[in-house]
Amino acid sequence: MNSPLQILHLEDDPADAALIQSALEAGGITSATTRVQNQAAFVAALERGGFDLVLSDYTLPAFDGLSAIALVRARWPDLPVILVSGTVGEDFAIESLKSGATDYVLKSRLTRLAPAVRRAMREVAERVERKRLEAQFIEAQKMEVIGQLAAGVAHDF
Repeated sequence: MNSPLQILHLEDDPADAALIQSALEAGGITSATTRVQNQAAFVAALERGGFDLVLSDYTLPAFDGLSAIALVRARWPDLPVILVSGTVGEDFAIESLKSGATDYVLKSRLTRLAPAVRRAMREVAERVERKRLEAQFIEAQKMEVIGQLAAGVAHDF
């Protein structure tokens, strides 16, 4: 990854935020991270936009990761969201993925964070390329139909 990833990081604990940033750096991820600590700051940052990825704690005072996912999906449906949690059970993992999380990483296993970020960014690039190719294919189909219509009209004269 050449240019720094623009990361929006929702985390209320400064020590955890520092550990997560260190894990990204140790994993070779260069980032420009905007850390917010509450829902109001998170919403304001989302409105400004310009992020490549969202990292979100699951449990925050008066706010949670699932609500954060819903806010991201409403405004930026293709923006990857990785939940980073201190404790997670199987039910949480399933619920978060069903809610639109791209992945989740335990804070006790932060060595998984950089690979999860790389995978998320690769999936975004693949999705963008797929959409581009689909649009190109549709355009080619339209041109073929126009060509057939033009040939039919020319034949009639």
